[in-house]
Amino acid sequence: MPVTIRAARPEEAKTVADFALKLFEQHRQYDTERFAALGNLEGAIIFYASRIEAVDAAVLVAEFDYGIVGFAYVQYEAVNFADLLESAAWLHDIYIDKAARNAGVGKQLVEAAAEAGKKLGATKLMLHVAERNSPGREFFERVGFRTTMLEMMIAI
Repeated sequence: MPVTIRAARPEEAKTVADFALKLFEQHRQYDTERFAALGNLEGAIIFYASRIEAVDAAVLVAEFDYGIVGFAYVQYEAVNFADLLESAAWLHDIYIDKAARNAGVGKQLVEAAAEAGKKLGATKLMLHVAERNSPGREFFERVGFRTTMLEMMIAI
C-alpha cells in the first residue's frame, strides 16, 4: 500500500496534535527531568495549526488510503548565533504510528522534510534525538544523519 507524503492542511491540526502528544509522552518516558510535561491537546492544536500556516515552517503528514499515520514538523532558521548555524532546517518532530512503522514511512517523511527545508532556503537538515531513543538514533543514522553535537544537562 503506497504512502503519500504531503503538507498538512489547517483542519488536520488536531490529528497532528494527537500524534505529537504521543511523541511528547515518549520523550517524558525517556527522561522526566529533561522533558517537560507539555502534553496539552488544546495547546498542541494551536501550536501546530500556527506552524501549518507559517512561512518559515512545514508540517507534513504521511497518509495511507485509510488515513494519516504520521507527521513531521520542520522549521527554517536563516541564522542561529547560539547554535553557530546558517541556513538550517530543524526537523523538530517526526512520529509514525506504531501500526505503520517498518514500512518506509519514516524514510519518506525525512526525505520530504529535507525537500521542504530546501524550499524554505536551508542547506542542511538538523535534528535532536533523545539519548535514550536507541531505535530513533539508529534510524536517523541509517537515513544519513551524523552526530555533530551532544546535549548535556545538570539539574540546578
